[in-house]
Amino acid sequence: MKNLIAVKPMVYATRRLVAGQRFEAKDRDAVILIGGKKAKEDREIGELPPPSSALLDKAKANAPAGDIAAMRVEYKNVAGKNAFNGWDAATLRDKLAEARKA
Repeated sequence: MKNLIAVKPMVYATRRLVAGQRFEAKDRDAVILIGGKKAKEDREIGELPPPSSALLDKAKANAPAGDIAAMRVEYKNVAGKNAFNGWDAATLRDKLAEARKA
């Protein structure tokens, strides 16, 4: 059984439901109701877990945000165009070196 919230007025299991009303439905019925956009899952708001240490280490390994911002400004001065925002610090260093050679 899943807890759902009605999105629009409907009838389920001989009950007349209005939008926003909470109800329980069988798992199979819940998939159909959610897929048909007649209901959505009733979820409780919770806290997000802190980021993993591996993710934090990877972020620190690249470069601090100030260094990347400075490299983007330098790339704009050297190449005459804005740096792509998806480039990480290592890629930006490579592109800067290429722009200086040209």
